[in-house]
Amino acid sequence: MEPLVQHMECFSEVLAVSCGAQVRSWDATTVRRALQWARYLLHVYRRFGGRGRAREALERRLQSRSGPLGLRSFAALEFGDARLALRLLRNRALAPVAAHALPSLLFPGPAADSEDDAPQSRLVLLARRGSALHLLLRLGGDAPRVALLRTHAELLCARLHELGGADPTAAHKLLDTLWTRGPHEHVLSVLGEALLRGLDLELAGAADCVGAKETPKLLQWLLESPEVLVAFCRQLPALRLASLAGCHPALSRAYLDLLTAWATQLHYDLQKGFWSPTQPEDMPWEELCLRLHSLCQASPLLQEEVLERLRGRRALDGDFEVPGMSIWTDLLLALPGGA
Repeated sequence: MEPLVQHMECFSEVLAVSCGAQVRSWDATTVRRALQWARYLLHVYRRFGGRGRAREALERRLQSRSGPLGLRSFAALEFGDARLALRLLRNRALAPVAAHALPSLLFPGPAADSEDDAPQSRLVLLARRGSALHLLLRLGGDAPRVALLRTHAELLCARLHELGGADPTAAHKLLDTLWTRGPHEHVLSVLGEALLRGLDLELAGAADCVGAKETPKLLQWLLESPEVLVAFCRQLPALRLASLAGCHPALSRAYLDLLTAWATQLHYDLQKGFWSPTQPEDMPWEELCLRLHSLCQASPLLQEEVLERLRGRRALDGDFEVPGMSIWTDLLLALPGGA
C-alpha cells in the first residue's frame, strides 16, 4: 500500500502547484502524464471506495499530509482529473504549448477513452458549482442570498459526505474550523439551511441522498457545541427554528431549555408594568413570546411540550395566577392554550 500512498501524495503536490507559476515550464507531455496520473487514481478510488479498512488507511494518510490546495480526502480522487483540468484552464501562467494541447487531452474523441474514464461529466459538474458561486456572490438582494445559502448548504453536505466514515472526528473538525474562521452569522444560516435541506430530502423519500445522510452529523455537532447552539437558537428566525424543532426532538429539548433559561433572566418592572431584561444581551420579553408562540404553532406536540414546561415552572415558582408575580404565569397567559 505504501507505493499507492506515494502516488496519491505526489499527485496531491501536482494538484497544488497546478494553480501556481510552476506550470510555465509544463509542456503537453507533462499535462498528459498528470491527467493520466489522475485517471489512474480514479481507478484506485473505484477499487477501494467500498473497502472500509483500506479506505480508512488511505484517508488518514491524505489528511495528515495534504495541504489546502492538494487532495483533502479520499473521495477527492473521483474528481482529480477534473480539478486539475479546471485549474490549468484558469491558470494564465500555463505554457502556450501546454494550453493548446489541453483541450484535445480532455476531449480526445469517442475511441480514446471509455465512457467511465472520460472527464467531461466531472468537469462540467465542478465548473457549474464554481460558476454558480461566482454568480451568486456578484448578485444582490434577498433572492440571490437565499440561493447562495442553499448552494453553500449543498456544498457543506457534499464535503461531509466526502469525508465519509474513515475518521469519526473528521466532520466535527471541519465544522469546528468553519465556525472558527467563517462569519458566525453566515455559518449559522448555512447550518440551518443544511438541516432543513436534509428534512426536505427525507420527506421526499430521498433518505439516501447527500444531505439527508449528513443531517445527524450536523445535528450532533450543533448539540455538542454549547457556544454554537446558543448562537443558533438566538439568531435564527423563530419560524425556522420551530420547523427544525418539530422534526428533531433533541434540538427541540435543547431549544426549550435555552428559552427557559433566558426567561429566568427577565425581571418585572413595577413602574413600567412589564418584564424587562437585566442585561443588554438578554432576550426581550417580546422575542421570548414570539419564539415560544412559534413553537406552539408548529405542531400540537410541541405546543404541549411548551405548556407542560411552563406549567411545571409555574408550580415550582408558587403557582401564582396573578399577572406580574411569576414570569411563567404571564408566559402561559400570552400563549395559545396556556390560560
